[in-house]
Amino acid sequence: MEKGLRRALRLSRVAVHLALGVALVELLYPLVRRETRMAVRARWCRRLLSLLGVRLRISGPVPFGCHLIASNHVSWLDVLAIGAMFPSWFVSKTETRAWPVVGWLAAANDTLFLKRRSARAAYRMNAEIRARLGSGQSVVIFPEGTTTDGSRVLPFYPALFQPAVDGGHRILPMAVCYRDSEGNRVAGAAYIDDEPLWKSLRAVVEAPGIEGHLLLDDALAAADRSRRELAARACGAVARLQRQGLAGAFDEERDERVSPVLNSA
Repeated sequence: MEKGLRRALRLSRVAVHLALGVALVELLYPLVRRETRMAVRARWCRRLLSLLGVRLRISGPVPFGCHLIASNHVSWLDVLAIGAMFPSWFVSKTETRAWPVVGWLAAANDTLFLKRRSARAAYRMNAEIRARLGSGQSVVIFPEGTTTDGSRVLPFYPALFQPAVDGGHRILPMAVCYRDSEGNRVAGAAYIDDEPLWKSLRAVVEAPGIEGHLLLDDALAAADRSRRELAARACGAVARLQRQGLAGAFDEERDERVSPVLNSA
């Protein structure tokens, strides 16, 4: 009974918040600059996470400037957590664009859609990423190429690291993990590709509480390194951060920065 009531309340509030997001995109976004849109997006993401019962936390050296952000991928929650903190573009699979309401909101909030397992699509996407990085705007990629259950980090595909090599842009390794109030990994936060979105959403809203944790490492310089080397180094850093996050290595620190990191144009 308690779980069902919690689910109903959270879902109703989420629906209202999604409607607010549509209104903001339609009425406010055309009138304001990108910096304002990013600040509005950050607040909207933080509020949606709160409505879903997810508390956001970030640890590690927060950088300034433009970066190619390379993260592991566990859930659709990842985009909300990162979007709440970083004014960045996202590279997402094309299937996301077809999600009702959510796909439209993603497209309106600086998302680039990539057809997976297509060399031609990756080539075109690299041109898009190169243009954003060149104009001083950070871009988030999920180089595992798929989501996992959050217990491990898969090897990173190197293709989308090429724009950082071409422009000499720094790469920021970022790990995402989800734990409950007792410090255990929340398997229900994961969204596996073939799973219906509603099933994942239900698992999140029924959870008593989730901590979403972003863990940052020192940025990597792209100079004199190949994209394969950069992908391997970033993957190693993200895997290390994820293991530390799941093991509770940052528990005593309890770094609770919740303001967006407005560090790029």
